[in-house]
Amino acid sequence: MADLKTNFIGISSPNPFWLASAPPTDKAYNVYRAFEAGWGGVVWKTLGEAPEPINVSSRYSAHKSQSGEIIGINNIELISDRSLEINLTEIRQTKIDWPDRAVIVSLMVPCEEQSWKTILKQVAATGCDGIELNFGCPHGMPERGMGAAVGQVPEYVEMVTAWCKKHTKLPVIVKLTPNITNIVTSALAAKKGGADAVSLINTINSITQIDLDNMTGAPNVGGQFTSGGYCGSAVKPIALNMVGQIARNNETSTLPISGIGGISTWRDAAE
Repeated sequence: MADLKTNFIGISSPNPFWLASAPPTDKAYNVYRAFEAGWGGVVWKTLGEAPEPINVSSRYSAHKSQSGEIIGINNIELISDRSLEINLTEIRQTKIDWPDRAVIVSLMVPCEEQSWKTILKQVAATGCDGIELNFGCPHGMPERGMGAAVGQVPEYVEMVTAWCKKHTKLPVIVKLTPNITNIVTSALAAKKGGADAVSLINTINSITQIDLDNMTGAPNVGGQFTSGGYCGSAVKPIALNMVGQIARNNETSTLPISGIGGISTWRDAAE
C-alpha cells in the first residue's frame, strides 16, 4: 500500500485528505466516524464567543439538474451553536484518542485583538495542531463584522492574521472568501500578516431557487429566505481557478495552500 503520510506546515497526518470545516466536523461523534473511515484530519467546525448563535431550520437547499441530480448545495448555517466549553472538551479528548490525526480548529470572533487573544489561548490548551481563521463565511456573520466582512478587506486580513501570529505558537491557516474581485490580493495580505498557509475556497454567495407560486426563495424559514453559501461539485471549476491564481503568482507561489471546494473524489483532490 502506498505511503500517503503528509506534513503540511509542520502538521503530520496519515494522508492529505482532511474534512473541511462544516456540519460533518461539528462534534466528536462525527469526527471519530471520519477518522474510523480513514480521513487524515479535520478542521473542526467554526467556534466563536458566547452567546452561541441560533441555527434556523431549514437551512439547506439544492440546485438540481433536469434529471434531478444535485449539482450544488446552498446553506445558511452559522458557526457552531454548541457551547465553546463543550467543543473545547471534545477537541482535547479527540487528540488524546487520535494522536496521529490532524485536528485544526476553525475560529471566528469579532475584529478585536483581545477577542482573538482570549480564544486562541483557550484553543491552544486543547492540544490541537493548528488554527484556521474563518474569513470567508458569506452569510449571517458578516452582519456582525466577521467572516467575509473581514476577508473582503485585505487590510483587515493582514491585521487579524498578525494578531493571531502574535498570540499563538500554533500554525495559522487563513481561509479566504471567493466573494472578492482578486483572490491574490487576499492571499498576499494573509502572507504579509504572517500566515503559515491559506485555505480556499469558502462558499459562494448564492440563491439556489425561487418558488414562483409562493414568491419566496429556498431555504424557506417561516416564509422568509436569504442568500447563503453555495458548495458542491458545481463550484470546483471556481476553486481550481482561484487556487491556481495563488499558486502561479510570483508573490504568493511559496504560500502553502489547503485546497477546498467541489471535491467529491480522489481525482478532484488530485486536480
